[in-house]
Amino acid sequence: MDSILPLFRCTLILAFMIPIVILAHLTSFFIKSECIRPTLYQRIIVTVAKTFQYYLPLKLLRKFGTFGKISHEQRKHWVKKLDANNDQDGWEGYLIADCIEYSEIGRDVDMVILYAHGGGFVFGNALGYLDTFIDWIKAWKLSYGAKTQILSLEYKLSPEYPFPAARDNMLACYQWLVTEKKISPSKIAFAGDSSGGNLAIVSAINIVNQLYVDPPAALILLSPFVSGLTNTQSVINNASYDCTDLTYLNRCLDAYIGDSNLLPSCPMISPLFENQLSGLPKVWACVGSFDIYLDDIRSFIEKLLQNNVKAELVIEDANIHGYAVVKALSRNGAYENSIKRIGKFLYGEKN
Repeated sequence: MDSILPLFRCTLILAFMIPIVILAHLTSFFIKSECIRPTLYQRIIVTVAKTFQYYLPLKLLRKFGTFGKISHEQRKHWVKKLDANNDQDGWEGYLIADCIEYSEIGRDVDMVILYAHGGGFVFGNALGYLDTFIDWIKAWKLSYGAKTQILSLEYKLSPEYPFPAARDNMLACYQWLVTEKKISPSKIAFAGDSSGGNLAIVSAINIVNQLYVDPPAALILLSPFVSGLTNTQSVINNASYDCTDLTYLNRCLDAYIGDSNLLPSCPMISPLFENQLSGLPKVWACVGSFDIYLDDIRSFIEKLLQNNVKAELVIEDANIHGYAVVKALSRNGAYENSIKRIGKFLYGEKN
């Protein structure tokens, strides 16, 4: 019953909202505008996503908030469970590699990508983007002959484990890769989407500033969350276009901060306001022009460049949050473009 009532409420709301969305989309054709408009598909996806975020309790979001199902064949060929050797580190994750039965983490590979998934720090899981990871590995092998492994981190979620638990999971996992598995930092990249991109950034900053181990070779940031202030022009302009509900975002941020008394503008929460950025590895980032995080990400990349960090930003027109990791959200080939560009960023410069 606890699950049925919220789902029933969402169904009723969507039954009312979707016809309005369709009508609004049809009406937009009669209004002259120089701006690119969302497609009807994007409008419906955004409406469904925001309705779920706003009305579903967290336990249901965690149950339904992943994309795609994993077949037995996929799991057998591509996936191996990993975890820390002791309870203190506490991280878990999955190694994604071609012919996983014969694969060992870091052995005979060109790059290990330590990946943190998105989900507002409160939901999502390490295998939610398995299809995307497989697409990456296949494409880069075909284009560059590169052998890529992905360690997708199952980090601890808020509110049960607020800051800094998720970041510490990522740091502990990186320490395990470098010290126990003897993988050179030059063969490790941090990556993440949305809140996972935030974890990739703050973890790399922590490593650089603490100087206890060399930083990874690169950061790959897919629509990363870099500021908790949500006061930019893109937030205003894209609030109705993007799939992130601002009320939901603020709830997630409160859960992540927990009882730490940190402000949303604290650099450990919002790396846009971090002043010690020099020494970070090279960065590749992407964002859609309909994403509410657009202006914050632009500002963060500009700040990296001012601190002599090699950084590149790709803005895909008319795409919403998450397009680079969920093919169904992509428009005009943006998902495929991101795969090609990340491959060039990681492997193309070596040729």
